[in-house]
Amino acid sequence: MIRGPALERRSCRGVAIVSVLLVVALVTLIVSSLFFREHVSVRSVQNRLSLAQARWIERAALDWARVILLADARSGATDHLQEPWAVPVADTQLDETVTAGASLSDDGRSAMLAGQMFDAQSRMNLSNLELGGKPSEIHVEALRRLLEILRLPTKLADTVAERVVLSHQHRVAEQWVPPVELPLMRPADLLGLPGFDADIVETLAPFVVFLPRMTTVNVNTAPAEVLAALVPGSDLAGARRFVAKRERTFHRDLEAARAQFDGNPVLRTDLFSVGSGYFLVHGMVRFGRVESVSETLLERSAQRVDVVWQRRD
Repeated sequence: MIRGPALERRSCRGVAIVSVLLVVALVTLIVSSLFFREHVSVRSVQNRLSLAQARWIERAALDWARVILLADARSGATDHLQEPWAVPVADTQLDETVTAGASLSDDGRSAMLAGQMFDAQSRMNLSNLELGGKPSEIHVEALRRLLEILRLPTKLADTVAERVVLSHQHRVAEQWVPPVELPLMRPADLLGLPGFDADIVETLAPFVVFLPRMTTVNVNTAPAEVLAALVPGSDLAGARRFVAKRERTFHRDLEAARAQFDGNPVLRTDLFSVGSGYFLVHGMVRFGRVESVSETLLERSAQRVDVVWQRRD
């Protein structure tokens, strides 16, 4: 049996070993925490760099879209789906050739770009629902027909018209009355109106748009549903026949388009056109771990193309 000083020395050694183990565990924990923080900081910096690169690629893509639209404007006032702007850009891997030899990244990550441009005037402009501080009955009726074609409640047309009127200024007794509601910008904004839900907005979104001013519908690009709602005496089947013929050609004026509709309906110049001034650009840029999806509304005039708004996801 161990007694006296020997037992005390053995006990001290045991305590020392336990103390050393605790110190080693504590140091390991601290070092691990420091390495983890360093890793998080490096990842954060990398993600910010990737986001900055993605934004530059997105800006370059919009500049390209502007160039395409300006070149198209110089070729004529007619816009149709056989023109270069209407060709979608599939997933495309970018390399140094797009930056004049400059490296896109230092770690070998590739940049991807995809997107498509749409004629915003191929859709029904819901901003047209207001005229002189009151609902424009011809446009409200057209929206009712569109809702009926899409099998949605037609009473929603009056709801939208009332909301659009409230977001426009108008004259009363020779004075301008300011709007009492913020303007609607995108179809998703309809979710705030009574009677609308996510399914209704999703069904309606491909056929409607909110533009900054009153516009016409381009018969060269409009889908059958929009044409059936706006062309007097037309139905969805007749509009689809017109769209099928349009796939092989385009129309340089409304008279040529009228001849392709059943019954030769009158195409009013305040409702229809063969050219457009607004375009929607849907784009996706992927760089490293960052993926940016954006939607941009462009307004084209004779000499320039401006960004009206841009939304990113």
